Amino acid sequence: MILLKIGGSVLTDKSRPTTMRKDNIKMVARQIAAAKTSHLILVHGAGSFGHPQVVKYLSKGLSASGLWRTHLAVCSLNTAFVDELQSQGAATLPIHPLNTMTLDAGRIAHFDTSALNLMLDNKISPVLHGDVVMDRSNGFNVLSSDQIVAFLAQKMRPKKIGVGSDVEGIIYANKKLKYLDPDQFEKYRHEIQGSRSTDVTGGMLHKVVELVEIAKSGIESIIFDATCDGNVTRFLTSNDNIGTVISAEKK
Repeated sequence: MILLKIGGSVLTDKSRPTTMRKDNIKMVARQIAAAKTSHLILVHGAGSFGHPQVVKYLSKGLSASGLWRTHLAVCSLNTAFVDELQSQGAATLPIHPLNTMTLDAGRIAHFDTSALNLMLDNKISPVLHGDVVMDRSNGFNVLSSDQIVAFLAQKMRPKKIGVGSDVEGIIYANKKLKYLDPDQFEKYRHEIQGSRSTDVTGGMLHKVVELVEIAKSGIESIIFDATCDGNVTRFLTSNDNIGTVISAEKK
């Protein structure tokens, strides 16, 4: 099993609300379809189809209409991505967190994975995404795609985990780190920046925090540049280090 997340910064222009990067969507979908990876779980970020909407519609708190408008926006991106994957020949179906998950104080408390498992059994790749989700403690909360990756990593124990972003990995002192372990993270933490655009889930720092936590459980992952044509293929079909590997194992 392989778990691949494609960031919202890859699929959307995060500086412009509800703006897709259609060429990137096609490029990523083409590589995924061509790899013909069995037992593949896909997750994608919401990008400019989620973060600006949360600020606009939900900044004052729980609102059914605000939840609907935000969920509708992220679903439109998910639909476009799944549609392109299907048109390229990849057997994919969406799973929407609002309908399948509940949170407690912002963390996933329950996720009914039965449909996800049945999809995998039938050689269909589920496609999940960042979303707004009902929360037992707070009424609702924003669920990042990075937390979905961390949850599925612990539950499904995939062979490989990749996080495709719009940068080549974790940059420190103007150089890409090839490896990062939890001890090193504390040293580099203050240098890891969030997103330059509106990002209600914390951008790169939040991503790395989630991956460092699963690394402590012995689960390795890699952050790489998914805007570079060929990198998604390399992640799916090879063991090349194309970004920054996050692992508890000292390199």
